[in-house]
Amino acid sequence: MVLEKGQAALDFLLTYGWALALVGLVVALFFLLGIFDISNFVGSKAVGFSDVAVKDWKMDTNGTFALILTSHATQNINLTNISVAIGDVTSYLNATNNMLAIGQDSGLLSTQNRAFGAQPAGTGYTAKVAIYFTNANTGFAQSSTGTLVGKVI
Repeated sequence: MVLEKGQAALDFLLTYGWALALVGLVVALFFLLGIFDISNFVGSKAVGFSDVAVKDWKMDTNGTFALILTSHATQNINLTNISVAIGDVTSYLNATNNMLAIGQDSGLLSTQNRAFGAQPAGTGYTAKVAIYFTNANTGFAQSSTGTLVGKVI
């Protein structure tokens, strides 16, 4: 009699265990296929960055990425290079000899047209951005890195 109750409990746990494992596998597959795009839930967000931050950014349907930087450094800085990586594609923005004073915003800096290929409007992207600059007084090279999340417009 006791064995029958134990067998029923074991059958119950195994049945629900397999069902939960299958649901977890399907959800993971949906994320992997991009059906559940994390940017649809987060919206536009900038994370990281220190002395030089990204004030605003966008990616258009042509695959051109543009941004505006702002300086939070305590000294004037010279931008030297900016790299933007989305997926397995990395593009560079030419920022050579672009001086930013304390608290100043840069002009619009953008990649080449179609640097990231044609993008459907409304799809989400995650861009890893590295901003390289030198301190105008000391000449020391520094960097500010972070991640940008947004939607193609």
